[in-house]
Amino acid sequence: MPRLSCPTVGQSFDIQISHDVDGWSIRIPEIGGTTHARRRATVELAARECIAAMTGIPIGYVSVFVAKETVGAE
Repeated sequence: MPRLSCPTVGQSFDIQISHDVDGWSIRIPEIGGTTHARRRATVELAARECIAAMTGIPIGYVSVFVAKETVGAE
């Protein structure tokens, strides 16, 4: 997968998370990315790792904000 060049270093990304039977599904709309975390406590780290891998931004410069959290069925 090619790296994206539009995000800048130090950028914050809004993420959307939802609880499912296997843990947490994570959507990163700004870069069209998705990932998964087994526990709620690891959601932000999983999102940051995904963003870093997709954009090339060092993980230490990536921050995330949970813009939408869904627990259970909507």
